[in-house]
Amino acid sequence: MCKSCVLNFHYHNSKYQKTQNNIESKSKMASQDYTPLTNISVTKSQISNCSFSKWYPLFKSHIPKAMIIKPLPNEFIQYLEQDGIILPNEDSSTSFYTQGITNDDENEYSDWEEQAANDESSSEQEQENERVDPLVHFPEFHNKLKSAIDELGSVTPKLNWSAPRDATWILPNNTMKCNEVNELYLLLNASNYIMHDLQNAFDECTGKEEEEEEERRKSNTPEFELILRKWFDINPALEFRVFVQNGKIIGISQRDLNYYDYLDALSDQFKDMLDGFVKDVIVPKFPDKDFVVDVYIPRPFNKIFLIDINPFARKTDPLLFSWNELIESSGDKKDYELRLVKENNVGRFVSKEHSENQVPKDLIDAALDPQAIKELTEKWKELLSRQEKDEENKL
Repeated sequence: MCKSCVLNFHYHNSKYQKTQNNIESKSKMASQDYTPLTNISVTKSQISNCSFSKWYPLFKSHIPKAMIIKPLPNEFIQYLEQDGIILPNEDSSTSFYTQGITNDDENEYSDWEEQAANDESSSEQEQENERVDPLVHFPEFHNKLKSAIDELGSVTPKLNWSAPRDATWILPNNTMKCNEVNELYLLLNASNYIMHDLQNAFDECTGKEEEEEEERRKSNTPEFELILRKWFDINPALEFRVFVQNGKIIGISQRDLNYYDYLDALSDQFKDMLDGFVKDVIVPKFPDKDFVVDVYIPRPFNKIFLIDINPFARKTDPLLFSWNELIESSGDKKDYELRLVKENNVGRFVSKEHSENQVPKDLIDAALDPQAIKELTEKWKELLSRQEKDEENKL
């Protein structure tokens, strides 16, 4: 079994677990009393306005260096949407993710891998041949991505709206930092957030404006774009999500859901800075008055970096707030809250961000250890065999 096969297993295990969690969550909600959700309408134009290329030129001086690549080839979109992950293996370049395993006295992995390959059915091989391969189906675009990384250095990717923050488990560095094109492919393929952009970007849209109806008649598919942002180290404690309604801030949440003891003393300073930034920089140029912005305020706290603009919609994570709380309190308060993780919240009210997409550490370790791959696969086959026997006994 190759490294990419194990990564495929991680990928499907993550998506299966998330589906199961969603089913259980919905089942619990159906059996409990709950407060009716406040309606939040979002239009297609509002979603479109949050696409990176729409607002990047407006606030370029406040945004880290980025490269926008569009339009994207249809084959590349199909590559991201297909099951499994195929990584290009080029003779002219080396990559940790496609290099072979050297057989020696302490490593019988190659013999085992060859045997496993011989056991594959012809139908599985045919299916593999039909899948999209970067070197076969979009070689020019593949080379364009390699050239972009050569120009920018290490990058972090995103599509129109979402970055693959939920898929950092698939890279050894556990971040979105991509040093080579194969890391780019791994992150994008493993992310549910990227899949949302491709397939569900306009699912929650309402409104019957004439221009939106015209857009729907033309096409329900947006023009997808890939953004490569130059990587720089961010202190997660200094990232904030700002909720803006009718051009005014109604709440600010810490983005990293961990406790940092020094943030509380800085909260008034941050609020003053963000008040001015939203009022003087964002509101005059951004076409909508309802939106959510992600910002970064590095030391010495004299500049604000704009990281992202998100739709004012339930699909945007309210983090330390709830959407009902934000909407219902927005008209009653003259001031708003900058909400931080309090020390006494740790372990009780706050869960790790993207925890629904995390996988056990032994799965990650297995990707880097041939013997662990073999043991993991044997255990997996044994589990499947037991399940099949149980099913047969029930019949």
